[in-house]
Amino acid sequence: MSGGRVYGFDPHAARWACGDALVVRDGHVVSLRITDADAGTPHIPLDGRAVYPAFADCHVHLTDTGLFLGPADLSGVRDAAGFERAVAALPYAGVVLAGNYDDSAWPHGERASAAPLEREHAGSIAMAVRVDGHSSVVNRRALELAALAPETPGIERDEHGVPTGTLFLEANWRAQARVLAAVPPKQRRAAERRATELALREGALHLHVQLVGLGDREAYAAEIAALRDAGPAKWHPKICEPDAALARSFGLPYVGGDVFLDGSIGSGTAALTAPYHDRPGCGTLMHGDDEVVAYFAEAEALGVSAGVHAIGDAAIEQCLRAWETVLGGQPSPRNRHFIEHFEIATPAQIARAARLGLFLSMQPQFDALWGAPGGMYDARLGAERARGMNALRSARSAGAVVVGGDDSPVCRLSPLEGMRAAMQHHNLAERLTVEDALQMYTYDAARFGHAERETGTLLPGYAADFVVLDGDPIAARSFDGVRVGETWSDGVRVA
Repeated sequence: MSGGRVYGFDPHAARWACGDALVVRDGHVVSLRITDADAGTPHIPLDGRAVYPAFADCHVHLTDTGLFLGPADLSGVRDAAGFERAVAALPYAGVVLAGNYDDSAWPHGERASAAPLEREHAGSIAMAVRVDGHSSVVNRRALELAALAPETPGIERDEHGVPTGTLFLEANWRAQARVLAAVPPKQRRAAERRATELALREGALHLHVQLVGLGDREAYAAEIAALRDAGPAKWHPKICEPDAALARSFGLPYVGGDVFLDGSIGSGTAALTAPYHDRPGCGTLMHGDDEVVAYFAEAEALGVSAGVHAIGDAAIEQCLRAWETVLGGQPSPRNRHFIEHFEIATPAQIARAARLGLFLSMQPQFDALWGAPGGMYDARLGAERARGMNALRSARSAGAVVVGGDDSPVCRLSPLEGMRAAMQHHNLAERLTVEDALQMYTYDAARFGHAERETGTLLPGYAADFVVLDGDPIAARSFDGVRVGETWSDGVRVA
């Protein structure tokens, strides 16, 4: 390929190199110089387009993303009446599953309720999942399927003690797992193929798929095997159980991801050290300190990189406290432990995470969706706390490795949108440069996947995993108007 700019990140010089061609042989990069191409090498003209390493999405819920495409996507709902209309329009099925509504933005304090699910789909198992995944509404058949014990945390009840159909915390996750398991396998596999096709069109070749609540080893084995049939992505399955031995039995170098230490800000379940601004309470920690220490200690001993979901500063504090206990305050000599989301971190917590060598898997689109003044973060937490959230630049400046994901279907599955959001953070002090944003989704993401010796950049000897872009973000100093034209894996075009 020639006739455009070709970029690769040089980890030794810590800078982006630029060449005038991409010379590929047997699926690997030979050179970034046209003069190194053999006389008989087939030539593909770039026509002024730019080539970059293929992107990663370091946190994606693949099945949910595919299931929530089309009519099941409730992200356009703007109020309770719109929610009722959207639920009524869902096609009849044995299992009716929709998601992505965000009632934090609805007027007059309106909330989603189970009433339209019961009214319109009483004969089905019906569930609608909030955009963050941390709460949901279900009809009676779905609640019966979930078979929740009365003492399960997170069952909302009315003044008579009757469940309303709104679920949080453990009740929400158990119900989601049961309802998702009731979706026919053929429908699940089709959803995963749709989501993979979407990812590849967006340049996301390397997918860190969160596998949550599947149950026994056989279920995880089946889901990991199914990923190979979902499409020609490069897969990084994350078993979201505090069970390093289970991950190791599959030959995986990592475990966790969505091992929940707390919930979400939008659902009011993220664990905070000070109360919420718009409601009572400080959220909920989902594990005791001893449980977290035991999980981390097993992972460290087995040589498995372990991660957790921690959003609130109380959850982040619990995570850091546990790692300091297990690691003695020093980085692991062999593992790449990590924290997912890391949204409400104090400066001191950022410094401790960096000192421990923890990878921070963050989602810049969260700020684009909810970080602007007057947005959901302001409403839930107040302007002062909201301003310091999703501290991308502070984390990098402290020396932490920050990697990028979109948490689809929470956010759009689009690394370019994530990079754009990183450059346009609502807090000017937390904005990244175009080069740093690219590094989040390419080379540093490859390090996060234990794959930086094979992929994540375009240098001689690396896999020819790349995207062809309409537009050049480094040359333009912006991601505005940049689009993915092609995605290639090992020298073969896959989208």
